Amino acid sequence: MAHRSAPVALVFMLAVAASGRSDAQTQTGEQGLLWRSGDPFVFCRHGMQHSPKAWYTVPDYATSIPRPTPGYCPWPTLYCQYQRGWTMEEIAAFFTYLRICPQAERSGRWQGPGDGTQAPFSH
Repeated sequence: MAHRSAPVALVFMLAVAASGRSDAQTQTGEQGLLWRSGDPFVFCRHGMQHSPKAWYTVPDYATSIPRPTPGYCPWPTLYCQYQRGWTMEEIAAFFTYLRICPQAERSGRWQGPGDGTQAPFSH
């Protein structure tokens, strides 16, 4: 019986991690965006800043779902039998991407120098 309750517990933990944030955290960026200095354009286009990452973005950023990086578990989970599991931060960022990025309705282009990750500072 304990074996069946493990997936339920994992889903519950993911829901809590992806939804509720404290007031201090929600002030970090657009709609509680904690990555890329709260910049939704850069986050939706480039994903998380660290490397390697468990998932990567795919154009059209507003309508596509991020794909798992080869070698990582194909779905957001901490433990995977034959592949690398995702970190809690990667899981939370994945669900934040699904919540924030579709609000753009379509992908736009960066209209400045570089790719947007350096303006006005590196993020």
